[in-house]
Amino acid sequence: MQPTLASDLLMLSLLLLLFFATAWDIIKHIIPNLVSLAILICGVIYHVIWDGWAGSITALSGLLIGFFIFIPFYITGGMAAGDVKLMAAVGSLLGPQLATLAAGLSLIAGCLLALALVLLKGDLPNLFKRYYRILKTFCLTRQLIYEKPHPGDAAALRFPYALAIMAGTLLALAHQSQLNFYYLRSLFDGGVL
Repeated sequence: MQPTLASDLLMLSLLLLLFFATAWDIIKHIIPNLVSLAILICGVIYHVIWDGWAGSITALSGLLIGFFIFIPFYITGGMAAGDVKLMAAVGSLLGPQLATLAAGLSLIAGCLLALALVLLKGDLPNLFKRYYRILKTFCLTRQLIYEKPHPGDAAALRFPYALAIMAGTLLALAHQSQLNFYYLRSLFDGGVL
């Protein structure tokens, strides 16, 4: 996306919606479908206005990339459906290349945040023991059998993954210089607002 007033306003809207989704996920452990839908609609409208009907392909490509990168984690129980829907919606707004970067960075941010949670709870020895047993079972039987964490373990806690999605998206946008808000800054600097 080239910087325009519309793209600045779009990025600002995305940031506000992501902040709302993250706050809601931290407080209620759920991401409202309306937030994901609002991001999806903004993404489709923006790309159609920007690039005509070919823009709908861009939005759909980004949506599918966000969806397919996150869906395996939902299937294996490591992520909730709202997280997948949010990443897919963000992907529709970012387009395929930036959606790939944002999803990858979101996964890295999620790993780092989960590790920080395990360290803060002091549960690292239990985590190592559990994965050691999984590895030992695999080496002895050649069967990969996942051992679920015990209810008191940090790995069993609900994790607000919208925080990781927001961090990954912000990093991807910053990498592409989409957070400079050229036109909004010029309006404020010029005294128009």
